[in-house]
Amino acid sequence: MSATWVTLLFEAANFLLLAAVLAWFFFRPVRDALERRRSELESEQKAAALARSEAEDALRQARERRIELEGSLEELRERVRLEAENQAEQLIDAARIQTQNERETLKGELVSQRRAQARSLGQDAALAAREIVVSLMDEIDGPGLERALLRTACRELEKLRSSGSLAPVVIESNLPLDDTARDALAEAAGIAPADAVHRVDPMLVAGLRVLTAQGLVDASAMGLAIQAERVLVEQLDRESPDHG
Repeated sequence: MSATWVTLLFEAANFLLLAAVLAWFFFRPVRDALERRRSELESEQKAAALARSEAEDALRQARERRIELEGSLEELRERVRLEAENQAEQLIDAARIQTQNERETLKGELVSQRRAQARSLGQDAALAAREIVVSLMDEIDGPGLERALLRTACRELEKLRSSGSLAPVVIESNLPLDDTARDALAEAAGIAPADAVHRVDPMLVAGLRVLTAQGLVDASAMGLAIQAERVLVEQLDRESPDHG
C-alpha cells in the first residue's frame, strides 16, 4: 500500500472521528433542542385547541342560556299579561256586580216607596170613599153605611157557607154591634150568636170583618183601603219600566 492511500485512509478516519465527535457534542444537543421545541409547539397547539374548544363550548352555552332567558322572559311577559287581563276582568266583574247590587237596592227602595205611596193613597181613597158614601146616603135618605156593610157581610157569609162549616167565627167591628146585628151575622154564618167571638177594632174605620174557617169576609172601610192599595200597587207595577 502506498503512502498516499495510507494518508488518505488516515485522513478519512480522522474525518469520521471528527464527525462522530461533532455529532456527539454538537448535533445531538441541537436535535434534542429541536425535539424539545417541537414538543413544546405540539403542547402549545394542544393547549390552544383545548382553549378554543372550551371557548366554543362557553360561547355555545352562553347562546343556549340567552335563548333560555329569552324564552323565560317571553313566558314571564305572557304570564304578566294574562294576570293583568284576569285582574282587569275581575275588577270589571266586581264593578258590574256592585252596580247590579246598587241597582237592585235602588229598585227595591223605589218599589218600597211606591208601595208606601200606594198604601197611603189607598187609605186616603178608602176614607174618601167612606165620606162620599155617607154623604150620598144622607142626601138620598138611604140606609146607613154601617147597615149596608152589615148586609154585605151577611150575603158574603151565606155564600161562604156553601164550602162547609164556618166555625169558629170571629167578628171584628169598628164599634160594638147591637143584638140585631149579632143575630143577623150568626144566622148568616149558620151558628148560634153565643158561638161567635166579637172584637172591636177602631182601625176598621167603618163596617166589619169576619174571620171564619172557610176564609175572610171583609166589609170594612179598611178592607176597601187594602183593596185600593192592592189595585194601585198592581197599576204602579204595570207602569214600572221593568214591566214595560
